[in-house]
Amino acid sequence: MLAGLGQVDPAAWDALVPADNPFLEHRFLHGLETSNSVGKGTAWQPCHLAVEADGRLVGALPLYARADSYGEYVFDWGWASAAARAGLRYYPKLTTAVPFTPSSTGRVLGDPGQLPAATEALRRQLGASGHHVLFCTEAEAQSLAAHGYATRLGFQFQWRDDGFGDFDGFLGRFNHKRRKELLRERRQVREAGILIQIRRGDDVSPDDISALYGYYRDTIAKHGQHSYLAERWWREVLPTLGDRLLVAIAYRHGERVAGALNFVRGGALYGRYWGCTQDFKGLHFEVCYHALVEWALGNGVSLVEAGAQGEHKLQRGFLPRLTYSAHRLAHPGLHDAVARFCAEEAEQVHEAVAEYTAHGPFALGRGEDGGAGMS
Repeated sequence: MLAGLGQVDPAAWDALVPADNPFLEHRFLHGLETSNSVGKGTAWQPCHLAVEADGRLVGALPLYARADSYGEYVFDWGWASAAARAGLRYYPKLTTAVPFTPSSTGRVLGDPGQLPAATEALRRQLGASGHHVLFCTEAEAQSLAAHGYATRLGFQFQWRDDGFGDFDGFLGRFNHKRRKELLRERRQVREAGILIQIRRGDDVSPDDISALYGYYRDTIAKHGQHSYLAERWWREVLPTLGDRLLVAIAYRHGERVAGALNFVRGGALYGRYWGCTQDFKGLHFEVCYHALVEWALGNGVSLVEAGAQGEHKLQRGFLPRLTYSAHRLAHPGLHDAVARFCAEEAEQVHEAVAEYTAHGPFALGRGEDGGAGMS
């Protein structure tokens, strides 16, 4: 067990990280620890798992002992309540996740088959009720299922390049009504005198980061949410993430009025936080969706995830995609109940995905305007 990522060689850890995943990199996860966003005084206590063979790191899990379920985005409050009614202790539990980050980028480093036995030994050592792997890949979920984990389905609205070519090609796939609405949204932003600038890595200035932190704090205050990310993370860690960092800043008459924090690696872009000091029609959609999709199409990025929830993304070309998590509870009765719940919930998830897909924005075949449909 690693009480922090300072105990492992960054290069050895990063050698196991998939090419499109910025969140499992050592500097990202370690930065959460050094900024005290997780660790002492929080409900996220690092207890990472590392498996070695012949003196070489061959598998790892970001792992946290949890005293609650805040910041996970795979909601198990009902399970905790059921355990309490049955006189069972649910916390602490072990959670494999990227804290506060509902990205479907995978969570297991190396071969998933190497890790369940070691995780179970650690669970017993810590007296945890079970192990939860949140936002893993489908392949990871299948591998863990072979070791007794129950698979839970969810879905998010994500954008994927379907051979659009450029933004005009993307627009050409929309049905007539939705294309007009999307063009109107972008026009409203231009007519308000707003210019969007996208900057990456070293081009992101300290002033940009300061503005983004201000937006984050304002959004938290407006919605009465918990501030998970410490100010130190914004001030000290974020500038060290190099070209993984991508920001979209909106200016009006030379003044910043909005911005969005994103991360990018390989062929994937992940939107995380946005905020504004002045709101205008279409501004949120432009900063968080349209400008990012346009940037992705121009920079070889084929996936844009814009966070959890938000069915309004559907009509802007973000289609529902399944997400996966895996769960193993130590108490047989509780585990069986959770497994049944996951199976029943999966049927509802599939129905919702089918319903949303049927009402998506893209033309089927060639519509009245001659636009090409989805393949």
